[in-house]
Amino acid sequence: MYFSVPLAGLAVLIAISSPALADSQSDLEQCKFAGEISKADEHLAACDRALGDPKLSGPNRAVALSNRCGWWWGKKDPDRALPDCDEAIKLDPNLAAAHANRGNVYLSKADVDHAFADFNEAIRLDPKSGWAYTARGDIYKNKGDFDHALADFTESIRLDPGYALAHYFRGELYKRKGDLDHALPDLNDAIRLDPNYAMAYFTRGCVSYTKGNGPAALADFGDAIKLDADNAEFYFNRGVAYFIVGGHLADAEADFRKAAELNPKDAYAAIWLDLAAARTNTPSRLAEAAKQFDMTAWPAPVVRQFLGEMNAAQTVAAANDSDPKTKLGQTCEANFYGGEFALTKKKKQEALPLLKLAAHDCPRAFIESTAAISELIAQR
Repeated sequence: MYFSVPLAGLAVLIAISSPALADSQSDLEQCKFAGEISKADEHLAACDRALGDPKLSGPNRAVALSNRCGWWWGKKDPDRALPDCDEAIKLDPNLAAAHANRGNVYLSKADVDHAFADFNEAIRLDPKSGWAYTARGDIYKNKGDFDHALADFTESIRLDPGYALAHYFRGELYKRKGDLDHALPDLNDAIRLDPNYAMAYFTRGCVSYTKGNGPAALADFGDAIKLDADNAEFYFNRGVAYFIVGGHLADAEADFRKAAELNPKDAYAAIWLDLAAARTNTPSRLAEAAKQFDMTAWPAPVVRQFLGEMNAAQTVAAANDSDPKTKLGQTCEANFYGGEFALTKKKKQEALPLLKLAAHDCPRAFIESTAAISELIAQR
């Protein structure tokens, strides 16, 4: 998956007065953390050479350590990254980039509180750091604090309008809030600024799907798959889009099968594959697939219904939960899949009331909401 990497820790320039200093300067320049992860080893070697120079000044040493921290983080080695960032901050507590890089390292170690503190400090030291606002905003978003997240993403875009990740995060946040009309322009900008951003295509595809624009969704899901061909979620969502557009059942079945191969523990991929198989008269594989599911957790009751072990009323009853939001989502799915299952059994009169409940009650962000509406239109 491609993600834009923020630039951090640009080396401080020093005067060149000798070949040795020229070599040191060259190493510092090559040590800069610029996000080219495929060339990380070359940059790390330059950082090592720079840090091996006993004449390297304290400020430049701090910058080189911060950059090396960033490269180790980019290589997904937070245990080697963290000591470098710690030492950089010890040498220069006011180096904003070192705090930002350490924040990224803490995030990769799932230490959100320390990451949040470092991003706060990076912003305090450098209030014009757009990507630090983006990083902090993403933490706010994941905590469910959408107002602060939106403020941070908006400030990041104001400071750096060309930062694709900020546009993506704000667009994805608007999508979560159900504000699809605001989500779409931000996702368009993210793709314009970074045409290789697979997640941006995928998320825009989800927005188009929810808005009922199946062809646009299929195009974006296809582009996302071209950029990241091993992402099960991409195939699954394109399969759903194929399923509801009509006339693409074979394509839908192929995508669900691919999603299930990539993630055999995903019960939803297996459920949709079973639905598509029923419409193309392909033998069901659900019983075999279910051996890899957690049959103590949702959506196990749906799987049991498809296997003939439960009826629709029992599945809806099993959707009950003490958390209202969880109950709403599970009831939505129980009704939708119950309706779809009834259609596979040619029981249209039993299916329609369940699909109507799903269309009316499912949260808009649920794929089942749009699918239920489309199914009702198709059944007229």
